[in-house]
Amino acid sequence: MSTGNILKSLRDATMMTQADLAEKVHVTRQAVSRWENDETIPGPDLLVTLSKVFGVSIDVILDSSEERYCECCGMPIEPSIMGINSNGELDPRYCKWCLDEGKFVYTDPDQMLDFLVTNLPQEGMSKDECRKFYQKHLLELPYWKSKLKKENA
Repeated sequence: MSTGNILKSLRDATMMTQADLAEKVHVTRQAVSRWENDETIPGPDLLVTLSKVFGVSIDVILDSSEERYCECCGMPIEPSIMGINSNGELDPRYCKWCLDEGKFVYTDPDQMLDFLVTNLPQEGMSKDECRKFYQKHLLELPYWKSKLKKENA
């Protein structure tokens, strides 16, 4: 995805107009339009400002080749489906289905497992096999590792 498309996705996800974003980063609306149309890219100082406005790293804006995954469910993440934290900013660690306005939708691993087994069954696996597969997968994700560690402390 191009930097322009990423900026547009981030802007759309935060429900800002080009004028709103321009005002926040102290540029013209036309400058935002040129970025989104890939005519130019923001300079280093503006990339820092944009990363703060959107609550994402500069790597996200520049589309580093590293693929990101939700730390709660493991789904691949792109800017348009990032979760929203309690400050209303995008959180690149979680998808919008796991983190909604700073609140985690799934707080219990069994609740998450039930959702995954029901909605994302693995082809050729029984429900029990699928549940074991996802259980092993969830225990490797940072959100659940941290949560279970705190509960067992």
